[in-house]
Amino acid sequence: MYATILLAAALQDWERYSTHALAATLTKGAAQHLHVLGVYAYPPVETTDLPPELASRHREELLWRTDTLMVDTLEAYVAPLRAEGVEVSPLLRVGHPREVIVEVATSLQAELLILGSHSQRGLLDIVLGGTAQQVSKAASCLVVLVSPQPEGSGREPSL
Repeated sequence: MYATILLAAALQDWERYSTHALAATLTKGAAQHLHVLGVYAYPPVETTDLPPELASRHREELLWRTDTLMVDTLEAYVAPLRAEGVEVSPLLRVGHPREVIVEVATSLQAELLILGSHSQRGLLDIVLGGTAQQVSKAASCLVVLVSPQPEGSGREPSL
């Protein structure tokens, strides 16, 4: 089995991905625990109309609220895994998912990377390839892509 598994979670839309069952099944037979990674970016802050001191406080408050929301969201995400008895190490990183996921997988020496994939592609993704495609090319480990469930369906995602 796999000693080190990394699950890169799409926290902004995680209800549509049933990666929990896959990750729990793969991890139960592994010697180590599951690492769950959430990557996010800070929202843009419009402060041009504010005095510098107020703009700085507003930006700090927004960053703090974003960090707090992401910690809470990741904890809610890993709760079902912990309920299944899986030992989980939640990881949060700020940055671009294409780069951060590969960096974390490499630093953990992950043997398996579980990654959500979707088909909401913009023009840039069509030209460069989506995050899942870029990560699967750059990762030095086996990558399993999980497609989301169609909205409103009770159907399991495809692998």
